[in-house]
Amino acid sequence: MFTRSMVAICVAAVSASAFALPGTVGKGPNVTYGDNSHGINLHSLSGNPAHGLHVLSEDSSLRMGRAGAFSLGYEMGKVDNFLDRADDVLDNLERENLSVAEGIALANETNDIVELIGRDGYLRINAGLQAPLTPIAFRTAAGTFSVSVEADIEVRASVLDDAVIYDAVNQELRSRTSLYLKSATLTQISLGWADELWQQDNQSVTVGARARLINGSLSKQVVSLKAAATNDDDDSIGDIISDQYDTNERSSTNIGIDLGAAWQQDNWRAGLTLKNINEPSFRYGSVGVGCASLSAGSNEQANCLAADFFVQEGRIARNEKWVLASQATADGSYSFSNGRGLAGFSYDLTDANTPTGDREQMLSLMAGYQLPNTWLPGLRGGYHANQRGSKLSSISLGMTWFSRLTLDALIGLEKVEIDGSSLPRTAALSLGWQSRF
Repeated sequence: MFTRSMVAICVAAVSASAFALPGTVGKGPNVTYGDNSHGINLHSLSGNPAHGLHVLSEDSSLRMGRAGAFSLGYEMGKVDNFLDRADDVLDNLERENLSVAEGIALANETNDIVELIGRDGYLRINAGLQAPLTPIAFRTAAGTFSVSVEADIEVRASVLDDAVIYDAVNQELRSRTSLYLKSATLTQISLGWADELWQQDNQSVTVGARARLINGSLSKQVVSLKAAATNDDDDSIGDIISDQYDTNERSSTNIGIDLGAAWQQDNWRAGLTLKNINEPSFRYGSVGVGCASLSAGSNEQANCLAADFFVQEGRIARNEKWVLASQATADGSYSFSNGRGLAGFSYDLTDANTPTGDREQMLSLMAGYQLPNTWLPGLRGGYHANQRGSKLSSISLGMTWFSRLTLDALIGLEKVEIDGSSLPRTAALSLGWQSRF
């Protein structure tokens, strides 16, 4: 039941948003390139804004996307069969008429599961969509400008664990163990600019800036597993979350500012990006507030009281905001074959939190080559490692057909077991269609 509910929740969240959040899953070839810029890749406009000059060929003044790009990815904790174990907890909490011996044994068994999934278990899903016809880049006398419309959604499910005890009076198990669900949806319109600041012989310095108008909707919910397992209406967890989602959601609009600079000599290029220099922030809805005013014995009150308990324990915050922390990213590359080939890296010099609270500081190494014959695919590959938080690493592969259609896949190197099969702890897939370089 829990597994089906979580899948339904994530699918519903993705389909309810027309767009997706910037974060671990890039859009189009950025899944492989990371924050490095390849002129053939129009989506490079989302990286260092100073590289915006290079997505237009010398004889072109306008370039735009076609059908946009869609990305979907996940990351999970190092707990085998996380969702099935959570299912087992729900089933155990639902059982009735337990004898003393049976109840104590079941409580001990359930405590072992709860402790494990509470410490290491989580599932995070990211989805994103680049709006059709964007990004757009156009050259003017004042520099190269770009426009992008995109959005992302991030959903993270984990478990707040609490002791499971046997209630001899009611002959059942009791626990405040709860599902903790955080979600964030960001839609954004960005305007970028890049121009050459200095040029001499075979060297040049370019600068760029980008302003992003961001609308963010953030929500978090605490769902008591005991109340969900025994509610009179027989509602699933998905039903309970859906009914209370709007109450816990908070929306606001803010502006993010990015700056970039790049130096180039012959085929070598180095850049520095300062992202979110003004550190815009977005607030989550409050949890564990006004519990006494809710209907006694209702799911709403049970969830509110559980949230208040974990707030009092210092496990979660009653009021929380997500800050797009300022972050510096360095990139470097070497191009060859008249710009068709590229080898390079990007590295976040500082870490930052994803919308749902996971720490990230990414290192990406990549190489790519676009064959001159449009009937043969362009190829690229990358290695990516999070230096903080989960510290997961992955490899990615991508192909471009007809210089337009892109498909990129990312596979994590660390594994977890699900239903007897070994699966990567992180994976992503992106499909896009952009205009030809």
